[in-house]
Amino acid sequence: MWQAVNLVSNINRVLFESSFFKRLTFLSKFTRLSHAISTMILDRTTFSRALGEFAATALLMIVGCMGVAMTFPEETGFLVGSLQYGLTVGIVVHVFGCVSGAHTNPSVSISCCILGHIAVDMMLVYVACQLAGGLAGYYFLMAMLPKDVTEQNYPAVCLQDPMADLSDYQILAVEFTLTSVLVLGWCAQWDVRNGGCLDSAPIRMGLLVTACGFAGNQLTGASMNPAKTLIPLLFHDYRGIFYPQLGGQTLAAVLVPFIWRCALTSNAKPMKTTSRRPKRTRPY
Repeated sequence: MWQAVNLVSNINRVLFESSFFKRLTFLSKFTRLSHAISTMILDRTTFSRALGEFAATALLMIVGCMGVAMTFPEETGFLVGSLQYGLTVGIVVHVFGCVSGAHTNPSVSISCCILGHIAVDMMLVYVACQLAGGLAGYYFLMAMLPKDVTEQNYPAVCLQDPMADLSDYQILAVEFTLTSVLVLGWCAQWDVRNGGCLDSAPIRMGLLVTACGFAGNQLTGASMNPAKTLIPLLFHDYRGIFYPQLGGQTLAAVLVPFIWRCALTSNAKPMKTTSRRPKRTRPY
């Protein structure tokens, strides 16, 4: 009898460890995640945040890329484009910051999830809305711009090839550095010790993006945003090299929040203030 029981247990163990049952386990986890996301979308608050992220990314692509497309072709044109794009970021953060946080960037949303400010399912919703909103905004922009403007932007509007003298590793390092600065700015923005400085968030984030644009625009385009990197490539079916940019942006989105969380906020407490006004500790 005990031999029969052992035989049955061994058969169950073999079946459980088989690839078929492992696939069923993975499918069940994927089904639960899909159900959680669909439940979130039906929630009014989640829908409002998702719609805000969609609209914020669409506005960023329309106004930001419109300014870049209309910059002067001289050597100082990148300065005008970087300043205009930074001002657009400030507008987007001011308008949609209270709705969804105005990430408009998958790297920012991934970092926000790693720091624990949003859940994984919400992060996936954010990234999907950013890609969809960016594509919709870019399509609307291309429909508005005249043909002469689109033709003078090589290789495409809001798309810039990295400097020819840069290797793939150098491109990755430049995008990693610039995206790290951007993510560091957002980590500081979300930190509870910075809770009393939320009113100036649009100005600070706009200036940060402008400074990064000044530094790296002529090197790699200073995208710092996977959505901004991918959408013009997909829209125009351009065969340029983009893996180093995406690699640097993704690496910064994962590594920087871990460093911030482990090295800079291990025993963080809200800073004391001499103001009599109540402190705001809600993350922006």
